Amino acid sequence: TLAARRSELLEELNADLDGDHLCVRADVSNLADCGRLVEETVSHYGRIDTIVCNAGYGFPRPFVEMSSEEIARIFQTNFFGTTECCRLAIAQFQRQQPRDGYRGQIMIVSSACARRGLPFFSTYAATKAAQLSLSEGLRIELKPRAIAVTSIHPLLTETDFFTTAQRLTGISTAALSAGRKQSARVVALKMVRAMQKPRREIWPAPMSRLSLNIAVMLPVVVDSVLSKIRDRTIADSGGGENHVVPEEHPVGETA
Repeated sequence: TLAARRSELLEELNADLDGDHLCVRADVSNLADCGRLVEETVSHYGRIDTIVCNAGYGFPRPFVEMSSEEIARIFQTNFFGTTECCRLAIAQFQRQQPRDGYRGQIMIVSSACARRGLPFFSTYAATKAAQLSLSEGLRIELKPRAIAVTSIHPLLTETDFFTTAQRLTGISTAALSAGRKQSARVVALKMVRAMQKPRREIWPAPMSRLSLNIAVMLPVVVDSVLSKIRDRTIADSGGGENHVVPEEHPVGETA
């Protein structure tokens, strides 16, 4: 099943994949859509083997300038959309017979920033940390039920995330997005391998997990690096005097 908010992009993707997929228009910030996604998938295929929770968006803004409504919206999509899809999928998994040793698999696309928050993206990072904690707890809780849980932690990926985020607020993302990026295809292939043989976590960028473990041991060094990124972001944005209110649910797809 392919699911996202934008039907035209779903149909394009389905065509690229030989057109043999069920396409469901769904916005996971709407909990009813989460239920419809699971119901239509089970009705069409008879079971769910892996559910991939990939919906998410973020935008750069000083935290003090974030409204309570903006914070609630980003958590509604990034976190509560994930929890609802997981809750419904688990109920279905428990009714299924095991296949290749598992009744089903939850795959949650978190982020490397789940381990280390970023300036101006602190709320987004908080949603990713919440996804990581959910994954860790569910992995142990569901193991006796033969349900696998895998969390994915991309670092920098070639998508429109940062360009769209900058367009929405006018705050430069150049400093935060600097560095070599992986293609979405590379990340997706690693996810497919983890579906074939479930793993606890996937860190697509080489050495990223090790680097973040070192960051935990040497926070003063990382604080210094991120402080430079903060200062460059402010300078690149003309002093940070941008106050553009983003459209509702601007970025993110559901998978």
